[in-house]
Amino acid sequence: MTHKRSLPTYLAALLLSLLFLCGPGFTEAAGETRYISDKIRIYARAGAGTEFKLIAPLITGDPVTLLGEKKEDWVKIGYGKNRQGWIQERFLTAIEPSAKRLAKAKAKVEQLEQSTKAKIISLTETNKEYRKGNTGLLREVKELRGKLKKVEKEYKTLREESASFLELQAEHKSLLAENQDRQEREATILAECELLKTAYRIKWFLAGGGVLLIGFLIGIILQAFRHRKKKGSGLSFK
Repeated sequence: MTHKRSLPTYLAALLLSLLFLCGPGFTEAAGETRYISDKIRIYARAGAGTEFKLIAPLITGDPVTLLGEKKEDWVKIGYGKNRQGWIQERFLTAIEPSAKRLAKAKAKVEQLEQSTKAKIISLTETNKEYRKGNTGLLREVKELRGKLKKVEKEYKTLREESASFLELQAEHKSLLAENQDRQEREATILAECELLKTAYRIKWFLAGGGVLLIGFLIGIILQAFRHRKKKGSGLSFK
């Protein structure tokens, strides 16, 4: 035989379970942040009930901290500078109200806009400086290219002149060698000429001496001949 529990019995059991979970010792939500919900203005009370003293007004969006104590629909909260009180849980929400979130979003958007404008201005100035620097660099590159072309032209001319100089140097050395040979030949010819002159002078000296000797001999012969002739004619010089 089955026993069926009546509806009041189930409700009583459910109520006891809720009271057990939500009793004063329940600390599961301690330290979490909640916000005053809706567009309302309420008061925190000194205790868990409407019979307790009103201690502070709270408006939509005010953050409060759950302290972990709960009595029926009332929860203990912390707010402001180390202040505590009680408030009905139905006025709290874990999500920050849209109006406050919208205000924060607008403030963040404005901050981002200002930051973006500042960055754009900074980037614009930097871009101008870079363009100015690039213009200067392009000018320097152009000048360097002109100098490079000039150096290449001078190098080409120098190579050509160097080739001509080397040719002239080789020709000069060849001429010096030829001149040296010519001088040596001239010295040899001059020496031979001097020898020839000396030989010619000796020849003429010998020839002159021979003529004189011959003349002397002829004179002696003639004198002897005359002497014999006088002897043969009977003449005496004694």
